Amino acid sequence: MNAKQKQTKLFGILVSLFILYSCSTNTNPLSGPWQVVGFYDEHQSIMTAGFLDETHVVTGGVIGQMAYSSDAAETWLETDSQADCRYGIEIVSPEVIWTCGGATNVRKSIDSGQTWQMLAAFGDPRTITNPCHSMSFLDEKIGWLANSNLFGTTTNGGLSWNMHTLPETANKIATIDTYLPNEGYLLDQNGVLFFTQDDGAYWNRVSQLDLGELKMSFSVYQLAAMRFADANHGLIVVSSSDSGKGQVIAFHTTDGGQIWTSEVIPVIAGPVYLSREGNLLTVITGANQLTLLRYEE
Repeated sequence: MNAKQKQTKLFGILVSLFILYSCSTNTNPLSGPWQVVGFYDEHQSIMTAGFLDETHVVTGGVIGQMAYSSDAAETWLETDSQADCRYGIEIVSPEVIWTCGGATNVRKSIDSGQTWQMLAAFGDPRTITNPCHSMSFLDEKIGWLANSNLFGTTTNGGLSWNMHTLPETANKIATIDTYLPNEGYLLDQNGVLFFTQDDGAYWNRVSQLDLGELKMSFSVYQLAAMRFADANHGLIVVSSSDSGKGQVIAFHTTDGGQIWTSEVIPVIAGPVYLSREGNLLTVITGANQLTLLRYEE
């Protein structure tokens, strides 16, 4: 199949998805703020993935497989991070990429995915029960990472992790986000939002999302993504499953989570990733396929 035929096929799939979505919800997804940029394929298995912008994209898969593209997935650089399966990713810049996953393995690249540094283990490999799936970093030195029941921070580029207790009333961690040193948010799987100003030493319960019928069940994949520009302005995206069943919903706040507005995103459910600016959403919509959407206010 040549490139033109492939593009035509993918367009047909997109149209079919929009028709199905419209029939099931009685709405017109093309009129909403989330617009589909395109579908993208990578022949390796994809377990975590994200677009930094519309040209730079990174994927991670089984046994540490990584792939990087700087031309909107036209060509890929494929490498091996020498790690267990990858479930979490953070793309700070075209050069700086973090990834985490199974077996407490955390890796970092500062050369656009060409080589991967082995960093300190996240958690105790003798007792850890599930892989890391959520990452949020300010640069190549400072950031957060989490699995469903562990939260850690670093200020030395992952040479060591400071492990912190979870909020007392929190259920399992869905996702995390830091936007300034020491400061950021944690979302649990019940949709409860917590805020810290001291790198997780103390958490303040802020609010709870109205998830309706959507349930955030346990998954090794990242089914929620969150970005705050500052303490007040934030976006959370929640996916109902990692297997294409159910909805993906976006929640917006301009007052630090006291009030939320929401809308359904026209995409099938799957693991999600929000770009650092919060305007691009990557969804893994197939074993080897990504869907990229852009938020247009």
